[in-house]
Amino acid sequence: MSGQASGDETLPLRPDIVTTLEADAVHLTYDEHYLYAACRDRRVRVFSKSDWEPVAVLGETSSPPSAVHVDEEQVFATCEKRVYVWRKGEFGMIGWFELSYQAITSTLQGDRFYVGASEGRLVSIKKDTHETSSWQLHKADLTTLWSDDEVICTSAKKEAPVVWKHATTSAPTEIAQLDKEKGVVASGNNEYIIIGTGTGEIKIWDRVEWKLVNTLVPTESVPVASIWSTYPYLVVASAQSYLTIWDLTRGTEVGQLRINGVKFEWAIADREYVYAASSDGIIIIRVMLDDRPHDLMAEEVSGYGATLLRTSPYDVLEEVLILQARGDELFQQSQYPESVTEFENALQLLIDNTHALMEVPDERQRLTTELNTRLGRALLRSKIGEIKKLSEEVEQLSDELDMKGRTAAADDEVKALWTAAARALKEARVLAEAQADNILSYQLSHIADGLEADLEDAKAKLGKFQEKVNQALALTHSIGSEWRWMERRRTSLEERRGFLERAMVEIEERLKEADDDSEVEGILSSSLDEYRGLFGQISRIIEASDDKVEADFTSREEALAAIEGLLGVMAKRKAEIFSMTEGAEQKAELDRLVEAIQQALNTATRFKLKSQTRDLTNELNALLKDSLEPEEDEGDDSDAVEEK
Repeated sequence: MSGQASGDETLPLRPDIVTTLEADAVHLTYDEHYLYAACRDRRVRVFSKSDWEPVAVLGETSSPPSAVHVDEEQVFATCEKRVYVWRKGEFGMIGWFELSYQAITSTLQGDRFYVGASEGRLVSIKKDTHETSSWQLHKADLTTLWSDDEVICTSAKKEAPVVWKHATTSAPTEIAQLDKEKGVVASGNNEYIIIGTGTGEIKIWDRVEWKLVNTLVPTESVPVASIWSTYPYLVVASAQSYLTIWDLTRGTEVGQLRINGVKFEWAIADREYVYAASSDGIIIIRVMLDDRPHDLMAEEVSGYGATLLRTSPYDVLEEVLILQARGDELFQQSQYPESVTEFENALQLLIDNTHALMEVPDERQRLTTELNTRLGRALLRSKIGEIKKLSEEVEQLSDELDMKGRTAAADDEVKALWTAAARALKEARVLAEAQADNILSYQLSHIADGLEADLEDAKAKLGKFQEKVNQALALTHSIGSEWRWMERRRTSLEERRGFLERAMVEIEERLKEADDDSEVEGILSSSLDEYRGLFGQISRIIEASDDKVEADFTSREEALAAIEGLLGVMAKRKAEIFSMTEGAEQKAELDRLVEAIQQALNTATRFKLKSQTRDLTNELNALLKDSLEPEEDEGDDSDAVEEK
């Protein structure tokens, strides 16, 4: 048989959002006191169920955890190559299990921790002894894993789900292959094994003969993200913005909990609460039935009494009018998104109870028309508010670029703004066309035109800003690369100082074109400060070397004595050099003598020793003249000194 997502037994459940916890979670579990969340930032977060305040942050783990589990004493987090373990209470880390295969999913059952891993492997870890076993149950990666005291249900991305019987000392024994569906989501309870498909269908298999006993067909064909089950209720999270609750005793949908704009990844029920890991964070939802909390773990659906079933047309119409009045009140309070939800719930109630309303067709049609009118108006107001908010954000970013030459927003934040604005504009165009008989649709079109123009202008400004930033980065990177090349080539300090001087001039010229307090100015200033520091260091090193000779003499008498000593041995030293037969050796000694004469000349000039300056100049010119080749031995003394 097949269960349908509508009918005269549908219960009008509605979500009461208690709070939203800030956590980018992918998997949730809970115990009596705490809610545990496996988060993408490599941490497990613990929240108190009494006030929903954070209690502890566990981690950082080696990779983002894919699941979190708890028993009476410990917290387990499954990562790619490790299973981390913390002690409850103080939440101190105990340690971790190393895995030989990459973990994809996991479950905790009794004294065993099961990991669904790559290559179709099921890994079993005994909690007390840490004894590990693994078996290849599928050919492809094991992506689905569910277990209770008796059986294990597994599935691979390209293989059908299989049910296995537990074995304490050997590999699990196959009991049944459930379906030809691949890449499914599995769950179960004492009565059934439940399989969620990529089309959104839920297939129910009995645990006696392992036969398909029911297929639950949703109103929309959306892949199943997660399944939570305890008899007789089933909570299914779709990849879109709703949760579906089914009554397994009747095979019918109890209701849908919709939260506009939110995508669910995981949902789990806890009495009257549903904890949902979503794109907005962890949403804490209380399930309400006629303004009373509804326990999803109650043993019987009928426990609240048959009077709650909306089989009477008068009950249905009265409930619709209540929802309509609530929507009108929210609209008057300018809570337009919330009023949209109430009007949509009222329309859904009319649709779900079509059979019961066959006796009052005129009233049903009248309410449908009125609700559609109210819904259209609320949608227009809600979209106008959304467009205005986006326009303010776009204008703020544009003003930042105008005034500061930069934006404080990160790249991913800017990208998210562009995406949100483009999506809102597309939705606004469609809505305005659909509601063309309402004056608000023209207001929506007008402000949408303004947002579109502002968006293009901001994108153009950001493009110019990014171009300037890229040019500044290209300049600094180019200079940095050339500087590193000079260091690797072991160039002289004089060459490096010259390069830094040219680089600083180039950066300073670019700085004149940059706006004050802009990102470009920051990039160039930072680079300029770095090179100025290097330039100062190298200059001080070179100048200290140049001043060494001067520092050797503290008085005129010391300098005169040294110079007279050099002149006294000049003739002897020249004779020794010119008598050398080895050309290279002769040249080296000649260069050393010339260097000594130059130092003496600098010292004589410093201490104003005119006679010694003249004698040293003559000696230097004569030495250079004697060392030149015959064809080059031309020119007067002043030319020789200048050439040296």
